[in-house]
Amino acid sequence: MKQKKTQKKKLEIKNLPKPERIRLAKAKMIKVLDHLLYVVELHANNSFVVFSPELASQITRSYAANAFNVFQRSMYQIEIVRLCAVWDGVDLEKENIPTVVELINDEAIIETLIDETRSHHQDPRDKQFADERAALARSALLQAIAGVRAVLSSTRLASIMNIRDKHLAHSLETTRREKNGSVQPMKYGDETELLNATIPIVEDLYCWVNGTSFSIENSQEIDQRNAEALWTGCKFVDLR
Repeated sequence: MKQKKTQKKKLEIKNLPKPERIRLAKAKMIKVLDHLLYVVELHANNSFVVFSPELASQITRSYAANAFNVFQRSMYQIEIVRLCAVWDGVDLEKENIPTVVELINDEAIIETLIDETRSHHQDPRDKQFADERAALARSALLQAIAGVRAVLSSTRLASIMNIRDKHLAHSLETTRREKNGSVQPMKYGDETELLNATIPIVEDLYCWVNGTSFSIENSQEIDQRNAEALWTGCKFVDLR
């Protein structure tokens, strides 16, 4: 049932005029970048809230410890939920990586994006540079598409998505994935590995679909400094 629904969504995209597919891909990539930057912010904060003793070591055995555990779980779970949303299924109503790739995964569309890159750098005095950028656009787009396919077929993504579907987005006894076969349990750190794989893909897609570069690494550094400033300055005082 779900497979038929997915095929229908892909056919809906395939039937769109190519200029419309490009327009939608550009618009959705702006949103995808925004969504991923929020995940990066959450991840920076969770490096202190969840994976550092900075706060946990201050909490003694008390009623407060119970509340802190809820806080930790909610922070960790929302990072998983938002990261999964970036990798959700193909759907024109969604702003995610698979939908963008489905929109551009067409030889003619890729050639159009390459030509756009060449035109951005067109200078009669330096045609070679424009051709080099066009060649880079081709290789980066194809590499990004291949990277997306690798992530979508990975056991790690299946494990994370299964947790999201079963326990976070819904309360299920058994997910569709589990009915179709065994699913490896998600491990702490899987979300970090998925995020690390996602960042270069989004950077490449944003650069060569939208025609402008963006360094997520710079955002990571800023977010980490912001999180450090907050959480290392946060002290719990026992007022009893």
